[in-house]
Amino acid sequence: MSIDPVERALELRKTLINDDNEILVVDFSDTLEGKDTSKVIDLMPNIRTGEYVFRSKINVKEIDPLAHKIYGLDYFDLESKTSKEIEDFVKKQIFDFPLWFKHNGGFDMKNISDYNIPLLFQVDGCNFHDGESTGGCKYCFVDDKSNNGIPDEGKTLLSVDDTVNSFLKAKEKIKEYYSERESRMNLKVLRCSGGEPTIVLDWILDLWDEMDRRGFDIVGQLDSNLSTGRLVNYFEEEGIYEENILRKLARHPIKVLTAIKGVTNQNIKNNVQADFDLENQMYSLKKFLEAGFDIYPQMYNPDPNKLEDYLIQMDKEIENFSLRVHVGPLKVYSPTIHRLGRSVDSFSKIWDKNYEKSCKIIDSYLRENYGVGYKENVRSDVELKLLD
Repeated sequence: MSIDPVERALELRKTLINDDNEILVVDFSDTLEGKDTSKVIDLMPNIRTGEYVFRSKINVKEIDPLAHKIYGLDYFDLESKTSKEIEDFVKKQIFDFPLWFKHNGGFDMKNISDYNIPLLFQVDGCNFHDGESTGGCKYCFVDDKSNNGIPDEGKTLLSVDDTVNSFLKAKEKIKEYYSERESRMNLKVLRCSGGEPTIVLDWILDLWDEMDRRGFDIVGQLDSNLSTGRLVNYFEEEGIYEENILRKLARHPIKVLTAIKGVTNQNIKNNVQADFDLENQMYSLKKFLEAGFDIYPQMYNPDPNKLEDYLIQMDKEIENFSLRVHVGPLKVYSPTIHRLGRSVDSFSKIWDKNYEKSCKIIDSYLRENYGVGYKENVRSDVELKLLD
């Protein structure tokens, strides 16, 4: 079933936020996501209600003094490395996210681990998901129940104050947890994921305005599937969002993970099971840039046969786009198996091949056009600029 992501977002708005300015989020207690990501650090609760709405995601496990042991990885000891060695190692990783904050005030390469473990909460509704048991992007690792926007068991409401107060408490607990194991940690990142967070942008702006009022020395990450640029316009016209809401949010130290769902209309359609196209993807991408956000394009299952053409076109419209984009490898999790059934193995093989081919194509394209290989530059060092 193919859905209209804007129409679906309008439906989800009715359940994802209420009149008391609380948003519907996932309670990770009994989710596979929660179990997988709490191997090192326990799930963290809304300290007012006790529901476990926060999880920690360790992006580069090799630099974490605890995670590398649990995952059986070689330890990259930050204390014994130079700043350049740390930067060169992290920029090559699947998740280079800690380096996104390289140019933020207070960042130090020796303390990069502070930016390596975002505390994350998930808005419980994606507008690529039709609410049925097999909806959403085929490769999505979020279970269908956590993406359908239906208030039910395993969901809960979260206020701005509860988020702020719970983040402070979680920060203290995690610092203490590492200290007891003779390691240091000063958690710096709060990440809003989903689902699709831009359906509740007004709440997110309220959250970061409150962080600013309290003088918090932290940074943020916002995830977007790049489908809601025109929805934001509509919400502003209707008075649901205040005018220029993205520009106001961009004043805060937030990096945006912009998910590129495909490089052709057919590629997108095959990936997301929704009535969505390149034009709308580009519109939303440019809207984030025009607002002043520092964005990080993350590409999922691109068609290798069309990838170079896509990079050429994108570099004509957004300067240095190809130097910023990364391809995200796709892993099969239990929600993926449930969604795809017996065909999951064939999809997984295709995804793996597309990933390998796409990395090689980007590397070749960058070497030919920029004289640098894929992942040889630090993304935050590269400035994006909209071109006429």
